[in-house]
Amino acid sequence: MRAALVFSSLWVSAVSTAHAGALVDVASVEPTIVVKLGYATKQNLVHAQLYPTEARCLLRPEVAAGLARVQHALARRGLGLLLRDCYRPPSAQRRLWAARPDTRYVADPHKGSRHGRGAAVDATLVDEEGHELEMPTAWDDASPRAHRGYMQLPVAAIEHRARLEAAMKVEGFIGLATEWWHFDAGDWDRYAQLDLESEPALIPSTTRQLVVVVAPTWDSHEATLRRWTRTRSGWARVGEPWAVVTGKGLAWGLGLHPPSMAAQLGGPMKREGDGRSPAGVFRLTETTGYAARGPRGSTLPYRQATSRLHCVDDVNAPEYNRLELAPATGHPTWSSTEPMRRDDVLYTRTIFVAHNPARIPGEGSCIFLHVWSAPGRPTVGCTAMPLPELETLVSWLQQEDEPLLVLLPQHAYDVLPLPR
Repeated sequence: MRAALVFSSLWVSAVSTAHAGALVDVASVEPTIVVKLGYATKQNLVHAQLYPTEARCLLRPEVAAGLARVQHALARRGLGLLLRDCYRPPSAQRRLWAARPDTRYVADPHKGSRHGRGAAVDATLVDEEGHELEMPTAWDDASPRAHRGYMQLPVAAIEHRARLEAAMKVEGFIGLATEWWHFDAGDWDRYAQLDLESEPALIPSTTRQLVVVVAPTWDSHEATLRRWTRTRSGWARVGEPWAVVTGKGLAWGLGLHPPSMAAQLGGPMKREGDGRSPAGVFRLTETTGYAARGPRGSTLPYRQATSRLHCVDDVNAPEYNRLELAPATGHPTWSSTEPMRRDDVLYTRTIFVAHNPARIPGEGSCIFLHVWSAPGRPTVGCTAMPLPELETLVSWLQQEDEPLLVLLPQHAYDVLPLPR
């Protein structure tokens, strides 16, 4: 699994939510920017690897957009940016402070850093071949030669330093006086500190099957489904991806993902009747269908959808968000349900998504994977696909592999530790 936001675990927590918009991967905003994170190696101030090898450059969206504009301007001169550091988690800041408790070079972790806000970068210049230009010092050099005003240097190093600073200044970046490579966003103080490493792992270690659905945006209703299986060497893709449809957009649901994820990554919250599909990580617990028996191969619990089988969406009923059999005689205790035996093919096969497992009234109910009515036509909150693909999916799922559904917009998927 690639660790986009992983250090000790997942870089997502609720330590601070004020002004906590989404972080984005710079590579997804401007892929021509070169990223070589120095703290993902031992070539740094503390001579130790502080980030995982596969860590990515994560920044506030506005900061990443500013860097993209810098890159475009430099490209007209045959130059480009190389980034050595971006978002920095608290643990790394503490390690740096312990090695050099000097506020000229390292921010006091008790006060937080601008890197920790996702609003600062360490940058240098490269030529069209990606080779670094001569600069006053190597990156992370804590000596007077690294100071922005130091002039006892080769002419080329002075010129390159000035060219980098000028290009960054045009887009509002402010250089640090003691480090020629460090630049803060001009509005860095409007962003809160982020602690993105204190939550448990996003995917439990016991899960060996993932169904990953990614939509372009929060308001998209067309998406792509991919299957993954965990092997000894990591996650492996299974088969080819296929097109699916979701509800009238996505909204954060209640599942295995931490509640703080919504605050950190932005986006709407799921509510009963909003027509949106719940985003997040959810268990796939059981299947239903019109046939007397489930498809060959699947080991998930199966229930035949007779005329009595309903999913209760009445927020006032004690059976809310559960599959229940209507009583053979008399009246049920609910006033609103989703009949699981329909007059069409939509519920020929379904997979129950454990959204809102605590069954909190009003937070959304009765979410399935089911057959679509037509390509490109949204559902009212479920995820749907052609019957052959759904049959393949149901037959593939194994209860002992603790399968999960991951449903996200693209920007959230890009920055979370998920297979890709």
